[in-house]
Amino acid sequence: MLTPNTVDAYSRFMDELFDEKEVINVSTVWQQFFGKPGNGGSKTIYSPDSEVVDIDIMRGNERVAAMIHRGTDSRFLNMMRNTSTQDYSSFSRVYPLCEELGDITASQINKRMAGENPYEAMSRFMRLRGLAREHHMEHIRRYVRLFEILAGLSLMGGQHPAILGSTNADNWYDFRRNAAQIVQPAVPWNQAGADILGDIDNAITILRQNGHVRPNVIFMGGDVCQVFLSDTVIQSFADITGYSFVRAGTEGYTLPSNLADLVDAGADVIGRLTTPRGRTLWIMTYDAVYTDEAGDAQPYLPLQTVFIAYYGARCDRYFGPPERLPITSVENAWYQEMFGMNMLEPMKPANIKSSGIVTPAMFYCDAYPAGDKKKVTIRTQSAPIFATTQTDAFFTYHHVLGGSES
Repeated sequence: MLTPNTVDAYSRFMDELFDEKEVINVSTVWQQFFGKPGNGGSKTIYSPDSEVVDIDIMRGNERVAAMIHRGTDSRFLNMMRNTSTQDYSSFSRVYPLCEELGDITASQINKRMAGENPYEAMSRFMRLRGLAREHHMEHIRRYVRLFEILAGLSLMGGQHPAILGSTNADNWYDFRRNAAQIVQPAVPWNQAGADILGDIDNAITILRQNGHVRPNVIFMGGDVCQVFLSDTVIQSFADITGYSFVRAGTEGYTLPSNLADLVDAGADVIGRLTTPRGRTLWIMTYDAVYTDEAGDAQPYLPLQTVFIAYYGARCDRYFGPPERLPITSVENAWYQEMFGMNMLEPMKPANIKSSGIVTPAMFYCDAYPAGDKKKVTIRTQSAPIFATTQTDAFFTYHHVLGGSES
């Protein structure tokens, strides 16, 4: 049995700290749909001084011009042929509030930190700053995961909660998705008689009619993708020499540049699909997971789900005010001295995929000491809303597979 030597500078070597939190990637696929001006003029709105956001939405249609007999007035033939203006709806929504806290005690900064060499003689100030950075980075990672959940719920369900887990409709932001665009296939895709390509074409038709868009991506839950690629009809289309109706793998194709951000953020491209009616979609999966309150892994793209979308639709994101008194210059200077960070420009962890989608203005960072000065609390707040403004540009099939619920 080997007995370790006494710790000294010659007989023992301390390796660099391994912190798993720093290498676990935080995916942002659903967030890529929001706040990009190139996607239908999508907005990112920061409202640090107002707790209510207002938006006017004006619907459109694809009517054609009227043809009438000369000497008559089209108004009397069909009143619907008259054009109308300023037909809009106005929505007002109160921002939610999210808060993460982390405590650092006076006794904690007297002890060696993980990764600290026993002979470094790190000061209490440096330990305090190291611990504050650790709390702050973890807060940001948790918020980005929360943003991804909210963005996904908004995209696939047309609404997202102000309080996670709430069953009260008053605690949800509803973006008025057409009910015909969140449905279950008539025949589950893993059962005899399923018409997978017909279901996809039907979804695209509804998106054309209700959303006035041509979708370009289809996301499949991992269990659905396996069934899709194993389907005999799909395989027969893929095997026809000289045609490329279905192709698994991207060889011979170049992914459109506007979809590259989805891949950079964590999506996987499976291939390309051309439906029997000639519509083309890029097939993607998304296998990233988060940990729920029970400690269980949950996928950002739920199982038994197919999500068909126009990546290019307008999707806005709003970030409301914090819940605290205004920060003074004295507080900012104290925070800078104590923690070595500027509370007005929070740092971002390096392991956020496509991190350009995350900005410091989304977060409010501060800290406050206990009355006896034996503890300091690091606090991070955010107030996000992810609005699918062009809400009918998305279609969701749920419970796609038979024989189980998810």
